[in-house]
Amino acid sequence: MINEKNFFIVLLCSLFIFGCSPQKEEQKKEVVPEVETVVFQTGDIFGKTFEQTKLSAKESAEILNELKKYVNINKCKPNDFYEITYSTDTFREQTWTNFKFFPEGKYFYCLNKSTDNVITSQKTEFKTVSTIFETSGIIENSLWESMSAEKIKPAVILAYADIFAWQIDFLTGTRQGDKFKLIYEIETLDKKDTIISYKILAAQYFTENTSYTAFRFEDSNGYEGYYDRDGKSVKNAFLKAPLQFKRISSYFTKKRFHPILKRYRAHEGIDYAAPTGTPVSAIGDGIVKKSQYSGGFGNLVIVKHPNGYETYYGHLSKYGKGVKKGARIKQGQIIGYVGATGLATGPHLDFRINKNGKFFDFLKMKMPSAKILKGKEKENFDIVKQPFLEKLGELH
Repeated sequence: MINEKNFFIVLLCSLFIFGCSPQKEEQKKEVVPEVETVVFQTGDIFGKTFEQTKLSAKESAEILNELKKYVNINKCKPNDFYEITYSTDTFREQTWTNFKFFPEGKYFYCLNKSTDNVITSQKTEFKTVSTIFETSGIIENSLWESMSAEKIKPAVILAYADIFAWQIDFLTGTRQGDKFKLIYEIETLDKKDTIISYKILAAQYFTENTSYTAFRFEDSNGYEGYYDRDGKSVKNAFLKAPLQFKRISSYFTKKRFHPILKRYRAHEGIDYAAPTGTPVSAIGDGIVKKSQYSGGFGNLVIVKHPNGYETYYGHLSKYGKGVKKGARIKQGQIIGYVGATGLATGPHLDFRINKNGKFFDFLKMKMPSAKILKGKEKENFDIVKQPFLEKLGELH
C-alpha cells in the first residue's frame, strides 16, 4: 500500500513527464507566417510578377482589382516591391491573408483578406524623418567636384546651383579658392530609409570680391522662394525664354501671312521651332488658368502670374505632370512638351504674353524686377532669416 509521501512523489513525476512530452512542446511552438517578397526589375509587368509567387490566377486577379482603386498598376518602377503573407491555419486551404505594396514615394497600400474571404484595403503614409545638415567647403576644381567631396547629394548640388543661377555661372564663373556654405534638410521615409525630398534652407557663395546669400521663405500666398539679406528675390520674375529653342520661326507682328489659313492676320506671339517632345517651362511663378485643347492653339496652357501678367503656351504635344486648372506653377517647371496640335504646320511652341488683357512683344519686354518683400512679409522673413544667418556665420 502506497503511503502518503510516496503518493505525492508519484504524482509530481507524472506531472513532470506529461508536462515535458513532445506533444505538449509542439502545442506551444510558435507558428511563423509565411511571407513572400517580390522586387520589381526593369521591364516587369505587375500581373506577370505573380507567376513568381504561390498565388493562383484567381487570387492574383482579386489583388490587382483591389490595387487599381489606388494606383496605376501599369506604371510600376524598378525597386518597387510587395510582400504577401499566407495563411498558416491548418484547417483551411492555404491562401493569402495580407498583401502590402511599396511603390516609390511616401505611401504604401495594404490589402487584408478575412477568413470569410472579404477583402479590405487602405492607403497609408509612411512616417517621415527630417534631418538638417550644415556644411561648407572651398572650391578646388568645379562646384560639383568640391561639393561632392563633402558628401553632398547630387540633387542638393543642383538645387544650390539653381538658387544662384542669376548671379553666377557655375560652369565658367567659379575660381579656385571660392567658398560655399549651406544648410539643408533631407526628408526620408522611416521604414524604407528612402530620400523623398531635399530642401535648402540657407546658402552662401563667396568669390574673391563678392558674396551671395539666400534664404528660403514662403510668403502669405504659399509661394516658396529664395531671398537675399534685404528680402529681395535672388531670381528675376521671368525667364528669358520658355525653352531652350533651336530658332525663332515667327516673331510678334500685327500682320503675318498664315500658312494654313492663307490670309494675313496678327500674330501676337513668338513661335519657337523645336523638335516634338522638347520640354516647355513656365517663365515665372503662377497659377494655371487653363489647360485643355483650344481650337487653333491645340493643347494650350495659360498661366496667370502676379501683377496682371498671363502667359500662353500653345500647340503642345502633351501637358506636364499635374498641370491642370488651379495648380500652382513654379518658375522653370515643365508645363508641357512641344508639339503640332491645332493649326500648326510643324512642331513648335506658340508663346504669348499679355498684361491686363493686352498682348505685347515678349522679346522687347523690360523684365520685371525681382520680388521684394515688404511690410509684414519682410518682418516675417527677418524672423525666419536670423537664426540661419547666425548658423552660416558659425560655419568655417
